[in-house]
Amino acid sequence: MAQKPQEEKMLVDRLRPTAEMARAAVVDVKGEERIPIGAAVAELLKQEGVEYVFFLTGGGTATYIVDLQKAKIKCVHVRHEQTAGFAMDAWGRLTTRPGFALPGAGTGLTNFGTGLCQAYSAGSPGVGLVCESGPFDDDKYGGQGIARAENQYQGMCKWVRKVNTPNTMLWQLKRAFRTAVTQPTGPVVVASGNTEINATQNYMVPRRVLYQAIRPPDAWNPKDFYAYGAADPKVIEKTVKWLLEAEKPVIIAGHEAHQDKAQEEFRELAHLLGVPSSGRRIARGMISEEDDINYGRRARGPVFDQADRCIILGLRVGSLEGFGNAPFFPHQIRYCQIHPHPDFTELNLPTDIEIIGNCKTVLQQMIQCCKDMGIKKPLDKWAKWRQFVKDTEESYKKRTIARTDRMVHEMPLHPDYLGRVTAEVLSEEYNDDYIIIIDGYTASAYTTGWNVAKNSGQVLDASETIGIGHSPGMALAAGLSTNREKLVVGLMGDGAVGAAGMDIETCVRWNIPAVFIHHNNNTLINGNWEIFWSKACAVEGNILHDSWEVMPNMHLEKAFAEMGAYPVFIERPEEAKAAIKRACEVAMKEKRPAFVECFVDMDVLHSNFAQPASLVRTAGQFKWDELPEKGKRIIATQLVTPTGLPRLPKDWQDGIAAYQKK
Repeated sequence: MAQKPQEEKMLVDRLRPTAEMARAAVVDVKGEERIPIGAAVAELLKQEGVEYVFFLTGGGTATYIVDLQKAKIKCVHVRHEQTAGFAMDAWGRLTTRPGFALPGAGTGLTNFGTGLCQAYSAGSPGVGLVCESGPFDDDKYGGQGIARAENQYQGMCKWVRKVNTPNTMLWQLKRAFRTAVTQPTGPVVVASGNTEINATQNYMVPRRVLYQAIRPPDAWNPKDFYAYGAADPKVIEKTVKWLLEAEKPVIIAGHEAHQDKAQEEFRELAHLLGVPSSGRRIARGMISEEDDINYGRRARGPVFDQADRCIILGLRVGSLEGFGNAPFFPHQIRYCQIHPHPDFTELNLPTDIEIIGNCKTVLQQMIQCCKDMGIKKPLDKWAKWRQFVKDTEESYKKRTIARTDRMVHEMPLHPDYLGRVTAEVLSEEYNDDYIIIIDGYTASAYTTGWNVAKNSGQVLDASETIGIGHSPGMALAAGLSTNREKLVVGLMGDGAVGAAGMDIETCVRWNIPAVFIHHNNNTLINGNWEIFWSKACAVEGNILHDSWEVMPNMHLEKAFAEMGAYPVFIERPEEAKAAIKRACEVAMKEKRPAFVECFVDMDVLHSNFAQPASLVRTAGQFKWDELPEKGKRIIATQLVTPTGLPRLPKDWQDGIAAYQKK
């Protein structure tokens, strides 16, 4: 009798959906195509609208640069990686889209941190792709393995992630571009090791691996998304009524209002109600600083002394705003804070209303609410308040012009006079349509009160990192992002030229129409060493060894002329305006940088030294008799104030009294 065949055991359930899918799968021939990982990165950057990559060549970066340039992405080679970071920062601030930088391993990674930190402080969207060395030198204190992005950049960007496999590289980069423009905006870093990523299978990776966690570009490109962030209409109505109750209201805008592209709505609301308004830093010009209701620059202090209610719109109140303390933000004022993210709310201010929403959208709601209330013109009850703002601005302008009139023949040059003539050229010749970069300590105190911002995005600074050397990198991004059609002015001190002057040559190579004005006072942090330190701290008796002064009166315009910049030297004050005008004309006409050398008075101090706390701090370091005669004279005649005198030690009080009797 024939034996019955034994039935095979069911070891796998082939009727389950996963098994059905496997049996029906069709081999994706395109997915098996091997491409360089750099080519896939280039595809993604093109999707994100990246036009320029800021980098310094190296083993890891060179792997990507070949494929980026094949994809027609322009690669800007800088002299120092910090410049790549500063360029990334400026691109993000000016365009509100992420700048892109490609630093290399080791010191490339650490050098890039300076610009990255500044961008994070400024809330500037950016993406850095760091090309690290591989794990073979981890923990060996050699090669380039000491520097690791996930260690160095914690707290200096929104997040940083090391990618160890090609499978997630594109996904992490796409995520980075999205995160960078998500409130609170800021830079993001993706790091790749040159063995795990770049050298994988001789740099060639199947498309199906690269696009394992993200759709290919021809399927879906999730690039632009918007946080509309509308507020509760009841809260909007409450806010408008709260503002209408004020006797002397003000509005102040910050960088997130600029990021949210809220300038049009900001101006409409301010003019509809007739509320004095202003902007800070990148948001200067949110309402034109020539507008009668703008209280920016010098008038801010007197206006805030009298204001009773203030709307803070997208301004992160930090160290440059006194962390929400008087005198910058007096606490007799009641505040309404409107921010796109709760992290920006300043908890130190007496706040009646807090709104979390998109700045542009919230302003649109407020405008509509005002119109629904029947408001069609500025409120008459604030007419005297608006006149006070206008008169205060005019008063300060006349006084500052009067004090510089006597400087026309003063030698050496005074930075306040240089600030005035620079502003006059920009106004008369360029209708205040320019971008200015503040990159000098003392120079900043004597220029920001003169230059006029008519639109948001005209003023670039070192944010709250208060660094030096950012102007060449920011000028690169400013020139390229405006297609070289707008004049860029870089205001530089001695520290800035020393830290990043070589990247002016990069600006020459890239035909940037920038004018770098060097306020040369032969020292870093102005001349306070000779005023305060020169007697007590003369260790060797050689000022170039004991102080932070540099070789005096160097004609650096000659050095930069060798690099291709147009050289200008201002020998006398009466020549300054014509010289700066000529430098601007050449920069715009020939599309190349100009370098203007100015020997300025090193005794001139930053306005910070007028603060009583500054003198108290100095008095804690020196006895009165340890001060040089020059310092005693300046302190007794210009720096001490009636309110600050009682805070000084007795020997200082006695010394000042004796000196003033002379």
